[in-house]
Amino acid sequence: MLLIHAIMPLLALYLAVLCLTLVFRLFILKAKLPALGLRGGLGRLSEKRRRLAALGALFFLVCIAAQMTEGLYAPDMLMVFNYEEAARGQNPNVTRFNESDILSDHILEQVIQRGDLKLSTEQLSECLTLSTPLDEEKLDVTQASALKISTEYRVRCSERVSLYRTTPRRVLNLLADVYWESFVRNYAENDSVLDLSFQELEGMEYLDVRDFLEMQARKLQNYLPAYNSESGSFRAAESGETFASLSRKIDNFINIELERYEAFALENGLSRNKTTYQSRMQYANRLLETDQRKNLAAHDVRIEAIQMYDAFMTSFVLIPTYDVEDEFYMSRTKVGVDYFADEAKEQLAAATRLGEEMEHNAYASTQVGGAAGGASPRDLADQRIAELTAELTRLSAQCRELCGSYVKEKRDGYIQMSFLTPSLSGEALRALVLTGLFAAAWGGNAVLEPFYREYRDSLSVPEKKGRKEKARKGDGA
Repeated sequence: MLLIHAIMPLLALYLAVLCLTLVFRLFILKAKLPALGLRGGLGRLSEKRRRLAALGALFFLVCIAAQMTEGLYAPDMLMVFNYEEAARGQNPNVTRFNESDILSDHILEQVIQRGDLKLSTEQLSECLTLSTPLDEEKLDVTQASALKISTEYRVRCSERVSLYRTTPRRVLNLLADVYWESFVRNYAENDSVLDLSFQELEGMEYLDVRDFLEMQARKLQNYLPAYNSESGSFRAAESGETFASLSRKIDNFINIELERYEAFALENGLSRNKTTYQSRMQYANRLLETDQRKNLAAHDVRIEAIQMYDAFMTSFVLIPTYDVEDEFYMSRTKVGVDYFADEAKEQLAAATRLGEEMEHNAYASTQVGGAAGGASPRDLADQRIAELTAELTRLSAQCRELCGSYVKEKRDGYIQMSFLTPSLSGEALRALVLTGLFAAAWGGNAVLEPFYREYRDSLSVPEKKGRKEKARKGDGA
């Protein structure tokens, strides 16, 4: 294939030689070309028109064949970043985009490793070039409005890679795969949270299963609102689910299914190890009681601080203010006592929540201690755990399907990669221009050939006369 790539340079060299020869002959003969003789030369050229037409057609066919073959064998690859943040020079995760990553050493190393290429990273880097449509524009960096961010990049692989037993198209295909995987892994939305694991359920206490499954369900539920705010009407093609509908299903799973399971486990006092569970609940309540006392103490301190304020100071404070419509009014502002009141309310609410949790732990410990420990409730609980796990797995699969469809359709896979195949019309026009130059140069040389031959003969006549005179003088001596 390197020979095919050498055709166009050779044709260009041949055309340059023809043009230089024509220019040289015109410069030599410009003062010696009689008008009638030139017309005669043009008349003799008409006798060679068939030859010129044949040579021109051959030149044209060789040009267009070489150009098309070169473009198909070593095409340029266009990478278009079509997500919204790309126009701002950012990655999908809002970090700064760096175009040098496309041909970075770690990407090229993976390309070589995946394709088992017989060249080094430095050699491969010398064969690859990266350009953008903005490279040819002159940007005025002194004005922010003139700055542009390119979302299209053209990657070209030199045909020199053929020396290493591979092809430019194969190298670009490997580069596209490796870079896309690296880009999605490092900069795209990380959906690994949708992959749930239930290995920890084995041997877990029945009442702890509820908390664990809720934690897993919250992972799914917390992932959906961001997409829902971007496109709340987006719907999966197969299941017909939306982000809002899936969020409601997960909410029902937490508030209904898990609550029913917890009620069943509490009612039957299910536990895998009664003594250990009761000891753990007692220890948890001690910690909760300590935190509750801290909250109640903080509440009392703020109530005491409120009582120390003067009644006149704590009544109200009015400040002259203008609203959004520039209307004047007197606005009441907060004073220190108001902040103390809010903090006291927060501390009391936290102490109340801790008290409820302590009551729940005490009730669970009592239920576990009074349970008969029959096998039938345990079997029902194990069956229910399996059903809840299957249901949560199904919700996880639906979330992944919906999010994957959204990313693929709305962001179109983040990057569109395609090969730029040569245009037949464009290459034909280029070949036609070169053929026109060839016909003009070849025809011009054909016209000037008799006159240039006559010019050379005229130069050789004095030389011959001089040699004859020297020979005569030699004989006379």
